[in-house]
Amino acid sequence: MKMKLFKNVFLISVFSVFASISAFAEFSAFDFQGDLLSKPKRYFEIGVDADAAAANNLFGLKDVLTKDVVIDLTQISKDMADSGFTLAFFNKEKAYVNLNLSSRFGFSIFTAVEASSTLNISKDLFEILGEGFSSGDSKSVDLTGCSDVFTDVGFSFQTIVKGCGVKITPTYFIPLVYVPKTTATAKLTTSTSGAVRADAEANVDIYTAINMHDFMEDSKSFDSLDFSISDLLSNGGLDLSLELEKNWFHNFNAGLYTRIPIVGGTLNYKMHTRYWAYAYETNPLGFLDDTEDHDYDNGHDDFTYSEESYKVHRPFKLGLNATYKPFGNWFKIMPALGFALRNPYTSGDRIFYMEYALDLRLSLLKQIFNFNLGTAYQNQIFQQRFGFSLNLRVLEIMAQASMCGTTLLTSFDRNGYGAFVGLRIGF
Repeated sequence: MKMKLFKNVFLISVFSVFASISAFAEFSAFDFQGDLLSKPKRYFEIGVDADAAAANNLFGLKDVLTKDVVIDLTQISKDMADSGFTLAFFNKEKAYVNLNLSSRFGFSIFTAVEASSTLNISKDLFEILGEGFSSGDSKSVDLTGCSDVFTDVGFSFQTIVKGCGVKITPTYFIPLVYVPKTTATAKLTTSTSGAVRADAEANVDIYTAINMHDFMEDSKSFDSLDFSISDLLSNGGLDLSLELEKNWFHNFNAGLYTRIPIVGGTLNYKMHTRYWAYAYETNPLGFLDDTEDHDYDNGHDDFTYSEESYKVHRPFKLGLNATYKPFGNWFKIMPALGFALRNPYTSGDRIFYMEYALDLRLSLLKQIFNFNLGTAYQNQIFQQRFGFSLNLRVLEIMAQASMCGTTLLTSFDRNGYGAFVGLRIGF
């Protein structure tokens, strides 16, 4: 019974969608949408939203879906950013119920899941491939990655106090999988005779909410794993989100937002392994006269499993946002600027990054037809996005497509894509 319960909750979280916790949120997975002083669209609504994006800063579909694929290593080395090659993935999902008692009081409950992963390869690798290096020299290449999956449940309360919009959202989250910031180093050396050798290894720790030994080693199904739902739920953490917004002059509202991690979630199980690889080439040009001699291999050690607690917090966020209506409610300019800090209380794993958004929203025929054009850098992915929604009062359907990249320029080159869909029913 407990396994079926957990499976149902997990599947609902995965397919139910987390885009935002605001009754007024549109077209975006960003947690803080602003516009707290606008009247809600409905008194009651049930909704599901989904948002996902994947991007890199090296190649796009246009580079792959061509008749003749050309790989110019020298040009790639010149064009590569100083930060190296970056691959990023982000997904948020949520199901929610909103109740707006009046234009001044709103309440929402939600359940959600979110996941993110990043991978970076230092520029050294591309300099080696594009430019080479001298005999007797050695160089190092770093590969860094991290990943996490959370599920959460919470509520938000929104009101207007002395003309100031206030929204408070406590969230109880449960970490499901967490891979701390991990760095693998590859060392390339050459001898005076021209031989080349490369060695790499990485110690990888994967923390999980349940013991994965039977699943990984004995090929048992997920349903057959033995764990306690109550233990899983008791290992959650808590953070608190706060939004404030005030009307500063005619048709211009601005305020601040923050998410403060309070209590970390706990993962009680650890998987560990060591990945390794090596390659050896005595004569790189030997294929020209059949004197080539090489050897290579790769793999990983057997996984080891242990009970070891690890505390995880969701990112700390702080920023400013605004809503400007130069011609009335049918046209909105919505900027936001802030920063985020992943793993805020874990030394050595902290990742700092800025976030911004600028959206132009056009509503026609009493908000039946709505359009969104925007640019953003959120959750470590740049997006150039266009969205549309059809609002029939009792039913609202939203869709948005994004060109993405892990640098601003590559987001215009379509080095990744994102999609948002949402459905709301109410009155």
